Amino acid sequence: MRIAIVFVLAALVAHPATSFAGAPEVYKRLKSLAGEWDADLPGFGKLTSSVRVVSNGAAIEETIGTPTDNELSVYTLNADTILLTHFCAMTPDGHQVRLQTPRLVAVPDKLDFGFASATNLHSKAAAHMRHVIMTISDHDHYSETWTKTENGKETVFELNFVRR
Repeated sequence: MRIAIVFVLAALVAHPATSFAGAPEVYKRLKSLAGEWDADLPGFGKLTSSVRVVSNGAAIEETIGTPTDNELSVYTLNADTILLTHFCAMTPDGHQVRLQTPRLVAVPDKLDFGFASATNLHSKAAAHMRHVIMTISDHDHYSETWTKTENGKETVFELNFVRR
């Protein structure tokens, strides 16, 4: 019994849980985005983003759009990944899409969220957000590149936010 415990402890020391190393640091960087932001979307006009840390730090809420037409994304730490749940306003069915980063063993320059699942999506051909790339440049700038898929065709939206 004693030998087994020694082997388990030795294994833990030799192989620390590096798989969780990047995700908490990335999540902390996302929290630093709390505040009010502006961006221009070509062909649409001025958008705002309001980022708030909610639920005692367990979630980060981002509202993008205009006061009358907006959508919501919620970011959460999910073990060694970041999960983005997006409540889309650009699609007629009002579905929710979940996108997720790969395992974050370090802090990447860009967060790459890929499609994980969806609710209220009536078919794979229906319009939905499929991919998001987020880059936090500094305290006053971040960008998001959203890819919407509809009937096999992709539309890309580039948003470059500046802190107000």
